[in-house]
Amino acid sequence: MELKVLILDDEEIILEGLCSFPWERYGCKVSGKATNGLAGLEEIKKQEPDLIVSDIKMPEMDGLAFAKEARALLPDVEIVFLTGYDNFEFARKAIKISAAEYLLKPVDMKEMHHVVEKITTKIYGTRQKISDYKELRKKYKEALPVVKNKVISDLIHGRYSDYSNIKRRLSSFNIYLRQFAVLYGRPHTINRDVQMDLDEDLFNFVICNVCEEILEKYGAKVYYEIGAMGYCFLVSFSQVIDSVDCEKKCIDACEEMKESLKEVLQMDISFGVSNSSLDVSLLSEAYSQAVDACERCAYLGEESEVLAYADVVDLKRSSWQLNDGEKNRILSELVRGNVETAKMFISQVFMRCDEIEASKFSAMELLMTCYRYLNNGITAAEEKKERYSILSESLKKIHNSYTKNGAVDVLKNALMYFSNLNSGATINRNEHMAGRIYEYVEHNYIEDLSLDFLADQFKMSKTYINRLLKNYCGKSFLEVLVDMRMKKAEQLLVSGEMKVYEIAKSVGYHDQSYFIRVFKKYYGVTPNAYKKI
Repeated sequence: MELKVLILDDEEIILEGLCSFPWERYGCKVSGKATNGLAGLEEIKKQEPDLIVSDIKMPEMDGLAFAKEARALLPDVEIVFLTGYDNFEFARKAIKISAAEYLLKPVDMKEMHHVVEKITTKIYGTRQKISDYKELRKKYKEALPVVKNKVISDLIHGRYSDYSNIKRRLSSFNIYLRQFAVLYGRPHTINRDVQMDLDEDLFNFVICNVCEEILEKYGAKVYYEIGAMGYCFLVSFSQVIDSVDCEKKCIDACEEMKESLKEVLQMDISFGVSNSSLDVSLLSEAYSQAVDACERCAYLGEESEVLAYADVVDLKRSSWQLNDGEKNRILSELVRGNVETAKMFISQVFMRCDEIEASKFSAMELLMTCYRYLNNGITAAEEKKERYSILSESLKKIHNSYTKNGAVDVLKNALMYFSNLNSGATINRNEHMAGRIYEYVEHNYIEDLSLDFLADQFKMSKTYINRLLKNYCGKSFLEVLVDMRMKKAEQLLVSGEMKVYEIAKSVGYHDQSYFIRVFKKYYGVTPNAYKKI
């Protein structure tokens, strides 16, 4: 953006001379001129210049009085004084008004260039700093939700060693945890067709948005974290209430969230609810309570899909257990089909435990967790029955094992079985989706199709669409599209009923010359030459 310059001088010749200075060389333009200070003030109000070049000796209002008023209107404006008097008193007053420079008449053009370059460099430097600051503020505001979530995540997972300043840190982000509880939700049945129709980020957003709306209805401020195996919701109440009432609110909200997610996403989910607390240093403990309660749902039957930690706290548990990171690593390897890597990691993890009962409990817990994830979307009754039978048998074998190694071996075999089945199901789903995309292109190749359009249509990434087509059709989206168009173009050419430009349009090309180039590249000859073959 050009800098605006206002020039004041009561001598017309000098005024015009200053206006003809090559201001554009320094990114400036003369936006106004005046022959006295009063007229100059009017120009300031209209133009809001960045730089003022003003004579000192002028009628009605001299340059010094004008500059003082100008500075009041535009505190950051740069001012250059011109005067025919080499007078120290004038210079002293000019400096007091914070003039940028002080030049003598007649103006030396070399000195003028030097002064203008110096001042414009300063103005542009200041503007850049302001711009950088604004951009930084903008980025900070955009990143603030992420930063807030990081602070909450660090608290939840116990990453702070010193809680003395944590309230101050939270308040700096306008996070106030007076009375809070943690809810942990873990899906155990997901309709894969519904999930695949939504991008993963959108799928997670829908879950969190549904839950957040319901929790806010119960008077809670909500912070959430999406994990590989479940969803954590930190709910904070602005008023301190009885802990029993607080937990009841959370349980009622979880019941409503469960029903809403069932209706919206055809998804079944279990929730664990921690004890309520007033002490942020206990947030990590509350998270563990919620996860613990959620995991207990698997052992207490189908009706126990919302469980408070207060109801299971008396159930004793070994001090040793797999942490979330270890569970996520094992599950991630199984989902990717890296069964041997998962088995090796399981062996390493269980080597740390010397207690047979703790090993058996953790093995059963891990098997249940992986079963829920790897068998989501199975709808065939016979297949569900067979898989559940394998699960029940494996849990019984682990429970009855006399050695740690025996329990771990049963765990590995069961996980390998479910992982292999999951890989087959994934392949079938991917083939089905690739077929849907291929069929859509086949029916709409005449339209202006693009990867962006398909990504929006099928709610998945462009890269994933290309990968699906490449894996199951052997070609990228563009290759598939060109194939279909060229084969149809060949049929129309052979029939001889249409002209080349008509064929081009009928197979999706609006530019005849571009169609001819594509055709020649595909068949090695032009359309007209192909007709004669």
